Amino acid sequence: MVFRCQQCGDCCSSMGDIIGIEERIDAARFRIRFFVTGEERLVTLDPDKASLFCSQDIEKIRPMACPFLRFPEPRQACCTVHQTRPDLCRQYACFRILFLDGKGIPVGKIPDGSRMLSTQDASLRTLWLQKIDGIDIPGESVWEAYVDEIFSRAGYRVVR
Repeated sequence: MVFRCQQCGDCCSSMGDIIGIEERIDAARFRIRFFVTGEERLVTLDPDKASLFCSQDIEKIRPMACPFLRFPEPRQACCTVHQTRPDLCRQYACFRILFLDGKGIPVGKIPDGSRMLSTQDASLRTLWLQKIDGIDIPGESVWEAYVDEIFSRAGYRVVR
């Protein structure tokens, strides 16, 4: 299974509590701090995203977001320091399976390494409880295929 980012921005939308800008060194370079550990490091704006970083105030869109998150399109997030992003960000894989509704909006996910559903969608939760929860299917790829079949048949788009 290969992780494919859906560019929803959810992963970075609460990172403002974890990563902050300590200093702007020049037009493209920043010294950031991890608030939890106190560690500092340098990041550089990706050349193709520098103008987006300067033209959009992320605090107005998502007040708790990482200061480098931006939205070039309404539901398409990007990291403006992607090439030099911290290891914490590089290691993040937000889902094993992502469920999208008929409009392509994420409505639930199964976190990486688990068989548990995370959702606020009542219909998705009900289907999960009826068809998936507690079922014993050996083998992760077989289990994923089963989940895919059940939810695809119910009208959800399944990304894994």
